[in-house]
Amino acid sequence: MAVSKLFLALFLVFMVLTLEEANGAATGKTKKLIDMANRRGPYLGLIIPNLFEMNPLLHHPSYKPTNLTIDYAGRRFRFGYIDNQPVVLVMTGLAMLNAGITTQLLLALFKIKGVVHYGIAGNANPSLHIGDVAIPQYWAHTALWNWQRYGDGPQNELPLEVNGDYTRDIGYLKISEYSVNVTNCNSHNNLLNNVWYQPEEVFPVFGTPEERQHIFWVPVDPRYFAIAEKLKIIFQIEN
Repeated sequence: MAVSKLFLALFLVFMVLTLEEANGAATGKTKKLIDMANRRGPYLGLIIPNLFEMNPLLHHPSYKPTNLTIDYAGRRFRFGYIDNQPVVLVMTGLAMLNAGITTQLLLALFKIKGVVHYGIAGNANPSLHIGDVAIPQYWAHTALWNWQRYGDGPQNELPLEVNGDYTRDIGYLKISEYSVNVTNCNSHNNLLNNVWYQPEEVFPVFGTPEERQHIFWVPVDPRYFAIAEKLKIIFQIEN
């Protein structure tokens, strides 16, 4: 019994000594820098995918950096001014997951009056060319799908559709319609069948907690969009 108690005591001491803090709270010097930055806010947050797209702004004469940068959770928040407007720049990394996490960090840590995402992108509009600046009024996450099992079609209910989790309201892609070299096939069906576009599940800031809503076309801020339209007109006149 004494040996067992001694072993248990040693085990508990070992656990205490090897315990590591595992939380996301800002502490020490980082917390002081965040507090100092917020006393100078609010800021316009600029969310940028990578350094290739950030460097032109960092070296542009309109951007005036300050001596304040804050490294937190793998991100570097750079503070400065553009036309006397306080801004904070942060690189997200590629893909929507990184963009969402970085944007949430920005909003949670700092006093932010607005967020602008910018970067290069492809498009399917033949009227747009390399170098054109496009500012969408709406955007959508078109890679959120419900993959319908083979044999089912548009008339078949999707799994969990009755609960409001999925919908057939937006539309679908039939994979077999994009097959090639099928002239000698008896059937043009494809085992991948159909993918149905799905709306995002959102929880509005001023909504009831844990009460979800759905949205597919997400509008940008109408005030910022109106400003962007005026800037476009000025650009056309000057050129």
